[in-house]
Amino acid sequence: MINRSRIVNKYMFYRKMASESTACGICDSRHISKPSTSWCFECNEGLCEECKEHHILNKASKSHGIIPVNEFQKLPVSVLQIEDFCKSHGERYQAYCHKHECSCCTKCLLEDHKNCKDLTDINDVICNIKSSNMLLEIEKSMREVVENLQRIKMNRAGNLSSLKIYRETIENEIQTVRQKINEHFNRLERELLKELQTIENDERKKISKILTSVERKEKEIDGLQISLTIIKQHASDLQTFLVSKQIEHVLMDTDNLMQSMQDNSELSDVIISLKTDCLIKGVNKEIRRFGEIVVQTSESDMSLVRQKIQQAQAKVDDVTKGRTDHHYETIQNTEDPCFIVTVQPDEDALKFGLNGQYRLCLTPTCFVLEDIEKMTPQTCWPYNIVRKFGVKGITKNDFSITVGRRNVLGVGTVDFVCNSRDDQLEISRIANFNTKRSLSKVTH
Repeated sequence: MINRSRIVNKYMFYRKMASESTACGICDSRHISKPSTSWCFECNEGLCEECKEHHILNKASKSHGIIPVNEFQKLPVSVLQIEDFCKSHGERYQAYCHKHECSCCTKCLLEDHKNCKDLTDINDVICNIKSSNMLLEIEKSMREVVENLQRIKMNRAGNLSSLKIYRETIENEIQTVRQKINEHFNRLERELLKELQTIENDERKKISKILTSVERKEKEIDGLQISLTIIKQHASDLQTFLVSKQIEHVLMDTDNLMQSMQDNSELSDVIISLKTDCLIKGVNKEIRRFGEIVVQTSESDMSLVRQKIQQAQAKVDDVTKGRTDHHYETIQNTEDPCFIVTVQPDEDALKFGLNGQYRLCLTPTCFVLEDIEKMTPQTCWPYNIVRKFGVKGITKNDFSITVGRRNVLGVGTVDFVCNSRDDQLEISRIANFNTKRSLSKVTH
């Protein structure tokens, strides 16, 4: 079994040798000192200009990969570590097994692939590999993967921005609900305090009325006591008798008055207390949460391009398909159009243009013009929002978006016509616009 680390270290050695040595490998074996200007991947040695020419013309070595030494020195480690020898046996690859999708050396064919029928000579497989259908399909798939990653990146970046908007909206909703609750309880408190004051005043009046009556009777009795004392000292017996009878009637009336007060519960103590509503009492126990934050997911309108990577055919005479790159068309315009886009709240992609072929995607950093059908970006430009006032045909809620340079559509500006202030605020939340007033366009 061959040591794999030795194979990797071999390439690192070649790289070091190419960067430090200036001698041509072929000339060096002939004891001639010539500087090397190129590197052969197959022979793993440097070549001078003369040997390089012979190397290219030689039938056995004309297919070797030769690059300038300075370019070889710039190759990444990942390229240098590519092994063109069998990892298990250390021999050169001789065939390719389509069943197992692996390259095989002679020993691999005898040990592991003796029953495999779909085998092809490795030289036939790699013939014209750089222009083969497989490599074209891989390049195409790589572009599609990059485009998909960019779409996902743009989509997720947009979702990050929307999460901030959602949080701010929820915070505002919480504050609004809290304010309404506070206002409601403040109103209930004011009404209850007003009722308390009214009841207290009524009870005070009742008690004050009784006190007035009692004080009046008290003064009357005090006067009769003084009169009775004087009469006993100075009046005749008849006068004393008559006054006594009068006092007796007054006392009886006073006694009846007090008895009436007692019978009518006018002498009962008045106690004012609060009976809290059961719903209010149970607020702490019954209402344990202000609300619930619900996380929902909705299907994204983003579509990913899925292209199956086709394998290169084993035979040399297989028909190779033409390259099918993405078609980026440039729309020809005779004039600079100004697209009018009506803002729809809660949407971050605005369809516009020729028959709705394009849509304007708002990302946290820029506008992206995307082909709806092909799902391919046409161009992008940074935000430069100018809010125009007083211009004929432009309302106060309009936005003029200056792109700063012509793009593939030839658009100079894109005006957002907002139906209301809410729509205007909505588009402002989609992206952090740098808004400023265009003073040169203001009319008086």
